Amino acid sequence: MTGTSDRSTLPKSVLVFAPSSFGGIAEHTRFQAAELARRGVIVTMLTRVDSTQIPPAGTYRQLRVLPADHAGRGLGRVKQVLAATAGYYLLALWVLRLRPDLVLLEANSEYFAPLWAWPHLLLSRLVRVPYLANFHDPHRARHFGPAWLHAWSVSLANAVLWGGLIHGTPPPEAGLPARLKLMIAPIGHFDRTEGGHATFDLRERLGIDGQAFVLLAFGHLADRKNLDLLITALADVADVQLVIAGEATSGSQRPAQFYRDLAERTGVGSRVHFVTSFIADHDIPAYFRAADAVALTYNREFVSQSGVLQHAVDWSKPILASSGPGPLRETVVRHRLGVFVEPDDSGALADGLRRLLRDRPPTENFLRYRDSANWGVNVDRLIELYGQFAVAR
Repeated sequence: MTGTSDRSTLPKSVLVFAPSSFGGIAEHTRFQAAELARRGVIVTMLTRVDSTQIPPAGTYRQLRVLPADHAGRGLGRVKQVLAATAGYYLLALWVLRLRPDLVLLEANSEYFAPLWAWPHLLLSRLVRVPYLANFHDPHRARHFGPAWLHAWSVSLANAVLWGGLIHGTPPPEAGLPARLKLMIAPIGHFDRTEGGHATFDLRERLGIDGQAFVLLAFGHLADRKNLDLLITALADVADVQLVIAGEATSGSQRPAQFYRDLAERTGVGSRVHFVTSFIADHDIPAYFRAADAVALTYNREFVSQSGVLQHAVDWSKPILASSGPGPLRETVVRHRLGVFVEPDDSGALADGLRRLLRDRPPTENFLRYRDSANWGVNVDRLIELYGQFAVAR
């Protein structure tokens, strides 16, 4: 049942905190908010001043009030911390101003929580404003600072929340507090890409033969995507061209030049193509239209879901996937959307590529998955979860 939740449990107003200016999380938040608004909820979304997301006509109100992000090292890192912290304090001010029935965070995040959690703890615990989050990454791995600081940050961030939506059963190592009420909900499909018109021919632009098999790795450059192993695997699979499309958004991650150098050393430089500038929303269809398959080759520490999978499903593109146990693995295997291999193994990736070349999953598999994973179901789960708290309050 989709889109038919009891209206008595609907929040009248929702304040959405959306500091991601682009990428899968930003798209997820946009579609989720639009579905809430479609049901008559007054939705206000706080976004960064440099956000690329535009609300669909007649849906939610967008306020571009959050500071722009600053990435990098040294002074850039300091600016990043200040911008992120300021965003949370602005959120607290808007909670006080709007008095929403529900505060919805685009994602669970503990970054710099000791600097920003305090006003939200007061609003959540004392004023009794429900805070829910989309748990895109339930297991929060430490990326910087000592272990004790990371543990404290995670604890504070979780203390603010009442619960949230999650894409699958959280792994035990996530250590989520038992008091958090979590509900499993699918990610809906990003139908903008399916219905969008390709603004250019990517194969022509990159000099790729029209008959070549193109594997697309789309999204931010991140170490956990094992792009180095994917490049290495290409040496054993001669008939594949790899397109790596996405920006390096963090100074702590390997830059694009690392992968370019690796491709040259491995002898596949002519078959690996890079687009590392910002990719506008209206250009996304060109990338998926040009691809024969999509790579989601995460390491074993990744136990969440990927928004890029939804783009692949929109275009019925087979997926080469790897990850730890979690919703990405479950989705690809259960719905037979491609080939799943064990993570962190270049040889396994090469074998998976050969299997994709031999056997593509039928289009019907993608259509069935789209029927079961949509924004109506996602928001039904969110409203059901909110209803539990509405009764308790």
